Amino acid sequence: MIKNEKQYGVTKNNLKKFQDAIRVISESSSSKNPLLLKLQIDSIQSQIDVFEEEIEMYEGLKKGEITNVSRGFEDLSCGIIESRIAKGYNQKQFAELLKTSEQQVQKYESENYSNISLKRLQEIVAVLDVDFDATFNFNKKRRFTTSDFLAPQGVNTIEIRNRIRSRGTTVSMCR
Repeated sequence: MIKNEKQYGVTKNNLKKFQDAIRVISESSSSKNPLLLKLQIDSIQSQIDVFEEEIEMYEGLKKGEITNVSRGFEDLSCGIIESRIAKGYNQKQFAELLKTSEQQVQKYESENYSNISLKRLQEIVAVLDVDFDATFNFNKKRRFTTSDFLAPQGVNTIEIRNRIRSRGTTVSMCR
């Protein structure tokens, strides 16, 4: 994800280098194994696709062409950064609005906002003046791991099971 103008410039530069690399590889293809050549070109093209997607997103946000993004909770930081860019704020301007330093905003973004408090998140959303909607899906099935079914170390489960059986009590496996 491109977070600022510097990264935008670097990404555009890298895109050009990768496009040039495909041209060079294609022109010198006569002496190479065709399968190896295809693998090289495909891997470079894959990275070009990523660069182009990131550039398109950044430019769309900057131009106001993208006004709505849907992000899951795990991508909340992307939504904050995209909102900042779409509002036309660079990191320095955003810092001024948050009454903090540009370095602090850079740190937030480099850490993907992983260490901010809920109160700070509310302040950020208010400054960005964006609608923020969290959906809580209560129907999601819990994924159990093997460790969920293990008895604590030192507990003899066979002995416990035998005692319960000897009393004629039904054992339920529900939690």
